[in-house]
Amino acid sequence: MISAHRLTHHIWQRQGFWGEVGWLALTPLSLGFSALVRARNLFYDRGWLPVERPPFKVISVGNLTVGGTGKTPMVLWLAQALQGRGHRVGILTRGYGGSNKEITVVGTAGQAIATPAEVGDEPVMLARAFAGVVISGRDRVAAAGLARRRFALDVVILDDGFQHRRLDRDVDLLLVNGRGGTGNGWLLPAGPLREPPAAVRRADVVIITKGGTHGREGWSATGQRGAVFSGDLQPTALLSSVRGRWHELPVGLLSGRRVMALTGIADPMPFYHSLREWEAEIAEVMEFPDHHAYTPVDWRAISLAGQKFDLIVTTEKDLVKLERFPSAAGKLVALRVRMEIEHADRLLDLVERQLREAVTATSVHPSTSSGRTE
Repeated sequence: MISAHRLTHHIWQRQGFWGEVGWLALTPLSLGFSALVRARNLFYDRGWLPVERPPFKVISVGNLTVGGTGKTPMVLWLAQALQGRGHRVGILTRGYGGSNKEITVVGTAGQAIATPAEVGDEPVMLARAFAGVVISGRDRVAAAGLARRRFALDVVILDDGFQHRRLDRDVDLLLVNGRGGTGNGWLLPAGPLREPPAAVRRADVVIITKGGTHGREGWSATGQRGAVFSGDLQPTALLSSVRGRWHELPVGLLSGRRVMALTGIADPMPFYHSLREWEAEIAEVMEFPDHHAYTPVDWRAISLAGQKFDLIVTTEKDLVKLERFPSAAGKLVALRVRMEIEHADRLLDLVERQLREAVTATSVHPSTSSGRTE
């Protein structure tokens, strides 16, 4: 099957005749989207649109492009690291792909109490891995209100929050894919950008992930004002699900195994690279769109194809949706990855310093006087 990732790559890179035609067809939409984004940012910069200020410190983790930067693992790493330093931390996430329209407590203390169908795959994955509060909701301001009423939090991490400017924040962390940079330089849908590259100037911290050639030096010309760090995803274990409970296995079990790689993520290439680094033989690949809602028909096709291989290896985000199917506890395992930050203590010290210096209001209220331009 031709995955959405491969199709968009062909169009954005203008590969071949149909790639060129597809890109040209999308450029008018991209120009229109760019105009809307620039106008919206101008309204926030000038204070013409209101900003809500919650009664706790807010850290935003986001990116300029669609997918592929390691944003969710970064959110988890930061939440766990700040929790380890004594902060009462919660995560607010949009819940992309979920059916729930209301604000939902996804999990507390490492226990998920909502399903991927209700709130999406990433919130459930976060709730199962983080020993704290995870709240999902499309209205981030309302989610912040629920966090204030029900939980005694002092820090909230806004997952995928760089473009969500209605909720004020004290620290903006921006992740950039070191391999892909800003792609072809065009905004959606003719390119991967969600807003112009100049928006990097709003970031307090830029984190270059996934290595590549677009490193620190590549961002020196953008005028970004924040510190620059490097990070990458490192496999730590394999996960198997048995009766709804996850068990960790050594990642070294991949060595010498013939595996089928199964993904429903935006950019599966780093996943394949990790499997090969651990000496797995990728004999078959099945790719689904990002945030794909797996059906029984999908699972029958996966199970049938997987019979020929030692393991079916997927991602942690996909496991939360696949574990419900019968016999999923057999060959199906997920590769657990963790964000590793170069000079991690220095980054945490910087974040904590900015949190201490931030002025926090006593209640959620519209504000345009915070002095920030995010």
